[in-house]
Amino acid sequence: MAPWEDFDATFSFKRDFAYDPKILVQISSNRRALENTLFVDRLLKVLGIDAAARVYPPKSNQALRNLFAQIVSSTSPNHHKQALIYYILRDCRSTGDGDASLQFARRCYLPEKYRLIIEGLWYLDRLEFRRALEYLTEPSLIPTFPDEILYVLSTLPKQDDTLATAYYLTVSPPLAFQPKALNAYFAVLCRTRITESFYFTRKQNDALHRELLEQLIVFVHMSKVGEARANRAMDLINLPFNEEEEKWFEECLLRGKAKHLQGAKDTVMMRRVATGQLENLSDLEALGGRKIEGLNWDDLKKNLRPTSSLGTLGGR
Repeated sequence: MAPWEDFDATFSFKRDFAYDPKILVQISSNRRALENTLFVDRLLKVLGIDAAARVYPPKSNQALRNLFAQIVSSTSPNHHKQALIYYILRDCRSTGDGDASLQFARRCYLPEKYRLIIEGLWYLDRLEFRRALEYLTEPSLIPTFPDEILYVLSTLPKQDDTLATAYYLTVSPPLAFQPKALNAYFAVLCRTRITESFYFTRKQNDALHRELLEQLIVFVHMSKVGEARANRAMDLINLPFNEEEEKWFEECLLRGKAKHLQGAKDTVMMRRVATGQLENLSDLEALGGRKIEGLNWDDLKKNLRPTSSLGTLGGR
């Protein structure tokens, strides 16, 4: 048995260590905030330890010893087991006897990339998201649970969209097997940049391309009436659709998901004017001087981009 595999050696700073009741409550609360799955739960599952909520956080010293034994007996590579022990020791920094986690990392030569990942995941589990990104966006790291991390950052209660955007641009998570992560991040894009959201849809396969474009259209029309909605509507109307996207756009607004939303038909009409698709404009005279979804029609006609630019940018 290597020294790091011995509980009493690893916890020599306090062999009878047990989690403070307040910490137990806080960890359980954080688990609920993260939709009942902490990132340490995922780490435990990788090691073949199921029912993570039953074993972490350990409720007593004996429970801690049992969890330690499960980790050590796992068939996973040593660095994986050591990384998880490092995570648990990270919980012990309040013991006042130095930094047990760093001492452990040095003794067992835990690779720095593992330590950085665990630091980031530990801060995520403590809901300290900005601090977590200081570690998780380190360029040398191989992304771990990238889709899951992006989902968490995209669904923060206070909607700090800068965190999700920073993580996505730095890590470029695949979003291949996590539809909810993709949809959550796309919602972030919709809230922040309509044009960028549009180009993001073009990176997807045809079915998802259309689904996300419709999601963008619905988002704009469900936005609260005001200046932000008016700006989003203008951006939407001026997007450089190709022929297929143009059909999806009108289908969504006239017969699809957005047909019952306020201003749907007006948006189609404004788009047609912007792209020169109406030969007879007599039907539009009634719109003069009237506000549509926070937009003044006369102002709109002045600000619409030239038809030629929309046409030339329409290629996919």
